[in-house]
Amino acid sequence: MDTQMTISVRDLVSYVYRTGSIDERFQTNTALVEGTAIHQEVQKKYKEKDESEVFLEYEFDQEGVNLKVQGRCDGLLDTEEGPVIDEIKSTSRDLDEIDDTTYPLYWAQAKGYAFIYAAQEKLPNIQVQLTYVQKRTKDKKQILRTFTYEELHQFMEETVREYASYARILLHIREQKEKTVPDLNFPFPSYRDGQRKLAGSVYRTMEEKRNLFAQAPTGIGKTISTLFPAIKALQLDGLERIYYLTAKTITRATAEEALLKMGETGLKLRSVTLTAKDKICFQDETICQPDYCEFADGYYDRINGAIVDILLHETQMTRAVIESYARKHKVCPFEFSLDLTDVSDVIIGDYNYIFDPRVSLKRLMPDRKKKTALLVDESHNLVERAREMYSASIAKRSYESVAAEWEGEEDHLVKVAEAIGKDLERFYSPTEEFIQLEQVPGELEENIERFLSEAESLLQENTEGERSERLVDVYFQSQRFLKILEYVDEHYRLLGESTREGDFVLKLFCLDPSHVLRETTKTFRSGVFFSATLSPFAYYKEMLGGTKDDYILHLPSPYDSSQIDVMITPLSTRYKSREKTVGELTKRLNDQVELHEGNHLFFFPSYHYMAMVYREFKNVSSVDAVMQERGMDEERREDFLTQFEEGGRLVGFAVLGGIFSEGVDLRGDRLNGVAVVGIGLAPRSFEKELIKEYFNQKGRNGYDYAYVYPGMNKVLQAGGRLIRSEEDHGSIQLVDDRFLSRKYLQLLPDDWGNYRILK
Repeated sequence: MDTQMTISVRDLVSYVYRTGSIDERFQTNTALVEGTAIHQEVQKKYKEKDESEVFLEYEFDQEGVNLKVQGRCDGLLDTEEGPVIDEIKSTSRDLDEIDDTTYPLYWAQAKGYAFIYAAQEKLPNIQVQLTYVQKRTKDKKQILRTFTYEELHQFMEETVREYASYARILLHIREQKEKTVPDLNFPFPSYRDGQRKLAGSVYRTMEEKRNLFAQAPTGIGKTISTLFPAIKALQLDGLERIYYLTAKTITRATAEEALLKMGETGLKLRSVTLTAKDKICFQDETICQPDYCEFADGYYDRINGAIVDILLHETQMTRAVIESYARKHKVCPFEFSLDLTDVSDVIIGDYNYIFDPRVSLKRLMPDRKKKTALLVDESHNLVERAREMYSASIAKRSYESVAAEWEGEEDHLVKVAEAIGKDLERFYSPTEEFIQLEQVPGELEENIERFLSEAESLLQENTEGERSERLVDVYFQSQRFLKILEYVDEHYRLLGESTREGDFVLKLFCLDPSHVLRETTKTFRSGVFFSATLSPFAYYKEMLGGTKDDYILHLPSPYDSSQIDVMITPLSTRYKSREKTVGELTKRLNDQVELHEGNHLFFFPSYHYMAMVYREFKNVSSVDAVMQERGMDEERREDFLTQFEEGGRLVGFAVLGGIFSEGVDLRGDRLNGVAVVGIGLAPRSFEKELIKEYFNQKGRNGYDYAYVYPGMNKVLQAGGRLIRSEEDHGSIQLVDDRFLSRKYLQLLPDDWGNYRILK
């Protein structure tokens, strides 16, 4: 077994010296990753002979393990008393509260750098300095300590000894991966049409450190065709992990199934599935406070044992597996899953863990990103998701409520909340619903920063009760607003909305997320964006941040057009026509059910329209029908889908663009027919009109970018529920007279080309 390992000073001390409890929401900067802007600001003021970002490395031999410890210290200062190792940390805490015992983990990291430098330079002693920068005021506090070489040597020997047993486990699982990945074969008897080409393109993309945009037909097996070559690419120099990103829970399950299939053929690597905190939390309320949650209290005292246990006994760390071990070791399951990303080869999770600037995994340092490949499933969804991720809003009423609820108790908090309310009140108009602003006033930004500081101080001591929970919400809205404000440029518009209730909402609205998606993706080794419906291809490649240097792949459908009976019914489904045509529409849908045996799914542009037709259908049809409900949880969704049985006779009514119109895999006779009512256009809105205007100014067809392309994608996704394998057959009815216009006909898939028109 290869006994050599490389680890950063940061990761080494993080494993050995993390102790205590977690309070992710209000702990004051206990993470090792800090804002680069603050680091750079401090480093700019270094003297001429001072150095910044100094690379240091030292090798330890411990119990048969050769451990290469390395890292970059923030500063190496040249002083009359000798060299000083400087570590810079930003903090939300009052600097008066910080002394030389406050953050043992920070001192451990700095001492690690100090030992390596002292060993290299043969120094008998060395000074170590922690430079704390208050995030709001930018004030600095520096704490200087002197250590002898013997002290530092003993400290590092004890640290490495403590880590050695864990290192052997990591070496063992690395050996398992390196032995089984080369021997891994495609886990099915043969490739489907197009699968081999997709797999080969993914591998080449990662080999060449490029990006790929791939449209692959529904049912081709995109998950295994991307995961398999990505795992094979783990043999390549410098590729260590894969992030498989999805928009929905059901597609995460498909990725887990693909890994299980490869595991059955001998593959041994570690994968972890990330589940949203509010879903995986064991408590009724997600409050990460030691006095409320036993799984947060003493988390770091128990987490190392939990990690060792799960790594020794599991390869696929799904939600159920994580929950089981989290209960066994009494640790927070969400934080547990995040800690497992550091030692996993494949991480399955939502887009936001990589692309959302507020919740992306800060532990993914730049050097790790360059060793990481992204697989972005159903990537057509990422356009609108990214627009949401990079937008933010605050509301006048929220701050007024905070001021009213804390009046007479927290004067500083009340005063700044009232100030923000007045700042926003100035824009309120009883006559204009929407306005555009040129910029966010400087005094408003300063007041929000003050509000965050006051709220954070209060919430560190008091998070109980509904009043505190409401303050938490406003705190996070404010924090998000300032974070997104850093991104505001020509791709944004600043919107103000005056409501009838007297509120004023200020929104930072991202019109075009392509720039931020491109900037994020290029920090990784490779990005593979794939979907069955990247149509039109040029639009999605542009909106996902693609460049002329990226690879593209457009696979034709492997299915024969005879498998699908495509019908276009030229009936108006426009809002003003719906009540007049509901009877005719119901008849056409019932005709489809009568002519085509089996189960059907009908998709509608709104809940109201769906319910109206559902009532009418129940009156005229003898076939059982079920309807999607608003806000269905995962259990209710599963109940809805399990009713579609092989050889059954059922009609499901669902919302276009909703939870059942993509990612749902009803193979064989579980689904025999689909109808899509309407062309999927979003209602006209002030925001959509701004998107249209923005792209018109860029020389694009703004109406298509804002309305047509996103709408038709919903249609194609819904229709894609029908044919999932070579054996599937069925009917698709497209109901709207606009489907027969040239614009929409050009957007239909090739295998829908043999359509017939129902008069």
